[in-house]
Amino acid sequence: MASPAVFDIDALLAPISEEQPTGTDIRENASADSPYYKIKDARNSARAHERSSMFEFSKEANDCWRTVLEVAPKILKKDAKDLEITSWYIEALIRLKGFGGLRDGFNLLQQLIEQYWENIYPLPDEDGIETTVAPLSGLNGQGSEGVLIAPIRRVPITDADDPGPFGFWQYHQALDVQKIVDENERESKVQSNGFGIEDIEKAVAQSSQEFFINQRDDLEEAINTYREVGKKLDELCGAQEAPSVNNIINTLQQCLGAVKHLGQDKFPVELEETTAEEGGESEGDSSASTPVQQPQGVAGPIQSREHAFKQLKVISEYFLKTEPHSPISYTLDKVIKWGDMSLTELISELIPDGSSRQHYSHLTGVKSQDD
Repeated sequence: MASPAVFDIDALLAPISEEQPTGTDIRENASADSPYYKIKDARNSARAHERSSMFEFSKEANDCWRTVLEVAPKILKKDAKDLEITSWYIEALIRLKGFGGLRDGFNLLQQLIEQYWENIYPLPDEDGIETTVAPLSGLNGQGSEGVLIAPIRRVPITDADDPGPFGFWQYHQALDVQKIVDENERESKVQSNGFGIEDIEKAVAQSSQEFFINQRDDLEEAINTYREVGKKLDELCGAQEAPSVNNIINTLQQCLGAVKHLGQDKFPVELEETTAEEGGESEGDSSASTPVQQPQGVAGPIQSREHAFKQLKVISEYFLKTEPHSPISYTLDKVIKWGDMSLTELISELIPDGSSRQHYSHLTGVKSQDD
């Protein structure tokens, strides 16, 4: 059960007009009342207030993000189908509407790309398609964390106010403090942070079942949708030009792992159907009967390449549930992804620099996508 929809997506996906379904480039309007510069200024001001306040709540930043939340859908409905506006809208949604807002923002992004890609703004310029997808690159980051990563980590994963609410970054910090061996040093760090793992566990106990179910389902939908966005961008732009989605996906998976781990006692128990029949056969007949099915996740001998990757997925999911703060599950997911790639795609993924790929190709004789 995911949380209710945050906005009317159909209204934002409707064409601007029959003649110009994607509208016009709003950047060309340089007037003082231009909606583009109004939302751009609000977003820049919000980011500036956040940088100055660090981890403290900033009312000024919050007010600016509310302006973005108000102006963005008006632009998308009346003026232009625009990836930069959509990206800023997503930045506001994660801060003000949490994982449910992010889920709906990603869904909007996916549908805009599906329906309006050929003429969506910003249009390619002398830099080609890079100009169009640059806003999405900014969300994820290239070589460093994008602008969406920190606000994702700050979304509350507990619902109580005293103590809390706590976000993933605080949970991760509390886990790190727990690893400190010296008791005095550990307690000093808890006092310095203002919270410890016990406070987070108390906040979890005070949080509702509905909250945890919504957080889990919203995160799962957001992850699945953004994966599809990444696949579509790879298809439309090519592996070299498409913006990466990995940082966002990995961060959301970390949050999902934390929600599942912390809320494990909040989720309804899902009973699995047993496959073995009780009684009815003698001991002598049992060897000739259909073999008893192994419990899910128990690995027998590896039967094929596909079977091996399925076992890796089972292992990855285990570590995601039991050690959500660990990179093990996310590394295994990356290996599984590599397993689905051709050699040329894998080389492009592992060696992003074109000159380095050419050097590798020259040394090994293995052709890359540049050849």
